[in-house]
Amino acid sequence: MPFSSLLFIHLFLPVFLVAYWVTPKLAKNYVAIAASLVFYAWGAPRFLPVVVGLGVIDYAISHQIARWRGQRRAKALLAAGVTMHLSVLVYFKYSNFFVGELDALIAHFGMSPFTWNKVVLPIGVSFITFEEISYLCDVYRGDAQPARRLSQYVLFLTLFPHSIAGPIFRWKDLEAQLAERTQSWQLAREGFERFAMGLAKKVLVADSVGVIVDGVFGLAPAQLTPGVAWLGAIGYAIQIYFDFSGYSDMAIGLGKLIGFRFKENFNRPYISASITEFWTRWHISLSSWLRDYLYIPLGGNRKGRNRALVNLLIVFTLSGLWHGAAWTFVMWGIFHGAFVTVERLLGDRRDRMPLALQHAMTLAIVTIGWVFFRAGSFGQACDVIAAMFGAGAHGLEPMPPRAELMPNFALAALAIGLAIVLVPIAAKYRTARPSTEPRLPIALAARLGYVALFMVSAIHLTNMRFTPLIYFKF
Repeated sequence: MPFSSLLFIHLFLPVFLVAYWVTPKLAKNYVAIAASLVFYAWGAPRFLPVVVGLGVIDYAISHQIARWRGQRRAKALLAAGVTMHLSVLVYFKYSNFFVGELDALIAHFGMSPFTWNKVVLPIGVSFITFEEISYLCDVYRGDAQPARRLSQYVLFLTLFPHSIAGPIFRWKDLEAQLAERTQSWQLAREGFERFAMGLAKKVLVADSVGVIVDGVFGLAPAQLTPGVAWLGAIGYAIQIYFDFSGYSDMAIGLGKLIGFRFKENFNRPYISASITEFWTRWHISLSSWLRDYLYIPLGGNRKGRNRALVNLLIVFTLSGLWHGAAWTFVMWGIFHGAFVTVERLLGDRRDRMPLALQHAMTLAIVTIGWVFFRAGSFGQACDVIAAMFGAGAHGLEPMPPRAELMPNFALAALAIGLAIVLVPIAAKYRTARPSTEPRLPIALAARLGYVALFMVSAIHLTNMRFTPLIYFKF
């Protein structure tokens, strides 16, 4: 049940909010749990018992880890818990990939393929797995206490604003809010405005630009010209940002509507002047998770520069694999890891380049990388990138009519998206000015603007094809 669906906006959300707001304070968590279980079961009913069952096991293990903290038994329990969660992730997300690769290998030697019933990928399994692992690790390290109540931990895992596509939560960040939180009309207003903005980003920009992207990536290699290939790559850079950051905005807004304050997940990533900076601004909850639970445990930069560079490549490669069971995602991770490594090696020498050139290079690298992320196969990614640089048999076959490949409404959405992400570069290096409260007429106009955005987005949903969130499949 995506947030950008008529069913969610017109039925599920209003019914839930009314029930939640009129429920006494002590029972609000149970209303939220019930709604979250219904919400999750709507999209992944078979996996729901697994999520709840793993939550119960986590709850029991965490208390034993806390009891034996500092002893070998605690470390063994942590290892067992992490292995359990990684095994579940590997089975659901990567077993089809591994079997497919093995079948291709044995077919090369003339052997018959395996008999295998494909495993259905549950929605949100990657995000939930990382949250479960971070919970056990934080309890082991003493950075967090185990959940006092099982209901609070189950709500932490299944809370519907984030359960299907993040952001990746950490128990220690939400523990106090899960136990007690306050509601106010001001917070609810902020939540509605943030949800409206996210819905507009997803529906009006991302889904519209997606028409161009789908059209370009649906062309045969011989139909691609450099201009069209770049249009598809740039379009996808805009689509995935507005799609995923729009979802994060909606999640943060929904949280505020029920009294939660979630951390930000994006910070204008396309104003970055380096790939390293990009990863401090893009999918912040994932970047910080990989740093704290993978890069640092591997040794970080404590064991010399060469080891740090190897650790970076490992982290980015696994980040790519985390996003999807395909070589295109692995290549996307290696691609970014290689450029972050090069930036580490260059050090201050890179800063001698003109700032405009640093921004342009970063945008170009990120855009090229997105081709691997979007392509249906490694071969298609190579074809599109080759066309972008004028190589290959491009332009030998006629393309569909322009109005079909890139309709005017989609081009307008692309232009708006580009303006939104690029204009802030000019303001990035200005001296900060003291902020002042907007005057009442301006504040009122802004609030009415959010209402208008919500209404236009809701109306637009009735006249367009349904486009699921890109990160649903991760």
